[in-house]
Amino acid sequence: MKYEIITLQDKQIIGMSREIAFNKGPEECPKFWNEYVEKIAKPVFMEGKTPNEFQKAAIDNNVGEFALCTCQLANHDCMTCASENFAACSTKTFTYVIGGEYKGGKVPEGMNLYPVPNGRWLKLYFEGGMAAFQDQYAYFHEEWLRQHPEFTIAKNSCTMEWYAGTDIQSPEYQCGIMVPLVNQVKNL
Repeated sequence: MKYEIITLQDKQIIGMSREIAFNKGPEECPKFWNEYVEKIAKPVFMEGKTPNEFQKAAIDNNVGEFALCTCQLANHDCMTCASENFAACSTKTFTYVIGGEYKGGKVPEGMNLYPVPNGRWLKLYFEGGMAAFQDQYAYFHEEWLRQHPEFTIAKNSCTMEWYAGTDIQSPEYQCGIMVPLVNQVKNL
């Protein structure tokens, strides 16, 4: 799995969000993306309609470039959270944001701003396009991270999925995740 270390500073994500039960994530996140397509992409890009205020803000800020996953669990560790909660927990939720980097302007009703922690982030490139996203995500959490002890993921933070391109059916479609690192990366 290809990766790089990037630095994010003073970034905000603008987007639409939904609270999702951990054990419903694999079903509910794709449903939420379908709502995004119906609300933004389909009317503007497929039907050629003039964008309303919500759609214009989405287009201006590249909403759909990122998905931010965060929660309010105390002493939260994103790296164990997925394996501990996704399969079994129906009483706890995470916030899933379909968003883009905020470039300024009005934040319309139905969207909010979400701060991104400053610092160094581990950016991973998944292979196999969207068809392989869930498997690559699971592989990262279950195996890859254990094989790379030089990385320490920050606690009480978030995970960002990233997407680049338009043909999500292509195995060449680029996507992955980004996770914040503690200040020091060991043994690099």
